[in-house]
Amino acid sequence: MVVISLGGSVICGDKIDMEYIKKFREFMDFCEEKIYLVVGGGKTARDYISAGKTLNIGQYTLDKIGIIITRVNAYLFITPKSYPKVSESIEESVIAGKIYKNVVMGGTEPGHTTDGVSLLLAEKLGEKKVINITSVGGIYDKDPRKYKDAKMLTKMNYDNAKRILIERKMDAGLNLPIDLLSLKIAERSRIKIYIVGRDFETLKKVLKNESHKGSVIGNSNS
Repeated sequence: MVVISLGGSVICGDKIDMEYIKKFREFMDFCEEKIYLVVGGGKTARDYISAGKTLNIGQYTLDKIGIIITRVNAYLFITPKSYPKVSESIEESVIAGKIYKNVVMGGTEPGHTTDGVSLLLAEKLGEKKVINITSVGGIYDKDPRKYKDAKMLTKMNYDNAKRILIERKMDAGLNLPIDLLSLKIAERSRIKIYIVGRDFETLKKVLKNESHKGSVIGNSNS
């Protein structure tokens, strides 16, 4: 089995990337592994959250809005081999995975990013690897979308990764390659996080434990 966190920005930028979604659906159905997929909200969620902020809607409700959008995105990934609805909890996903080839989720609870959900799901399943597909393809020493000289950090332990993110504020709709809650869950259960880009060849290499482009978070003995 494999747990994959698919960043909403990968599939939902200025418009929905239907070509990528079609290819990902094919990958899910033909992959030898059972796939548990957690889908993010992307620009659509951030736009709704931004609109909510202008109306002075509270943070808890903004998170609920984001969760709804992640589930809307997740429905695009349900295939004939998948559990026929978007799972709304970790427990539901575990049960569905005993019957179906693939299980698709969005968000679950306010305060939890979809990355956090993927780590909690892996923890419940006893899985020691989570693949995080992002638009930037790894963790960098600075924002690669703003700085051309940004360098990818290919390997780091949990403490180093936390230090990189510690000063970044957790907020509804925040667009980061990983978040602190996810790192804490990964650390306590020694789950490695593979942060990669959107290309399928890299994804296949991670599944085969082959050398690949991206960042890996996890202690050397995890």
